[in-house]
Amino acid sequence: MNNGRSKLLLFAALQLWLAAGACAAELAAVVSSDYAPYSEACSAFAGALNGTPDIYDASSPSFSVPYDLRYVATFGARAAALRYPPETRVVYALAPVVLRGQMWYEISLLPSPDKALSAFKALQPGLKRLAVFWNVYPGEYYLEELRGAGRKLGIVIISARLSSPDSFPKRLRHLMGRMDAFWLMPDPALITNTSLMVLGAFSCDNSIPFYAPTRALLERGATAAYAPDLAGAGIVAAMVVSALREGGSPSHVTYPKAELTVNSSLRGKCRWPLSGTSPSRH
Repeated sequence: MNNGRSKLLLFAALQLWLAAGACAAELAAVVSSDYAPYSEACSAFAGALNGTPDIYDASSPSFSVPYDLRYVATFGARAAALRYPPETRVVYALAPVVLRGQMWYEISLLPSPDKALSAFKALQPGLKRLAVFWNVYPGEYYLEELRGAGRKLGIVIISARLSSPDSFPKRLRHLMGRMDAFWLMPDPALITNTSLMVLGAFSCDNSIPFYAPTRALLERGATAAYAPDLAGAGIVAAMVVSALREGGSPSHVTYPKAELTVNSSLRGKCRWPLSGTSPSRH
């Protein structure tokens, strides 16, 4: 009798433990590694939530995806590419990948097309032809949105898709005289030390503005960057997750707020045709 009662109590305790674990694992954040940008965005995500999510590092040898996740925010491509339970809603940020489907929600690495082009146009009023360099990310969907935004502002978008960074010199020569500026997408396949050196030198030598996907590239010769910040991406991820948990239907692509930063140190030397004088937030 006592033995049967002990088994019953043990079973009840186990059920309570499993229920607590399921509740804790219902919502989680997964970072690709302890790389500082992922940590910063993830911290902002956790701080903006009503409640504390479990946080996992996908680079840890002991990591495995919790089997009972319902909502997860991922930071970095490695975390986004993991296999999650079929019914898990995945909100992914800081990942230069295009994942489409009912359960996937992207926090874009890029600003909204209309605001980006408006920022560039305000900085460079003579901008009428913008070449966009990309390989895989952000895909044709974003390019179509850019074209639509460009038509409203009188800017023709030239899609310059490249197979590798080695293609830059030839494509730049081909576009000479056909573009007023060029914009590099945040596509790791195209961003190397050599390609940045080529783009920076071409931009300065020919006074053709080089718009970069991140402020860090201003030090590599870019003219300006109009880019979301890391904490902002985390906060927007929290907003999308919260909307999903409340039964809402957020957009499958969300654009965080972005900031325009101009390379003032090279502006005089490179004689870029700019009129704006200070950074601005949009």
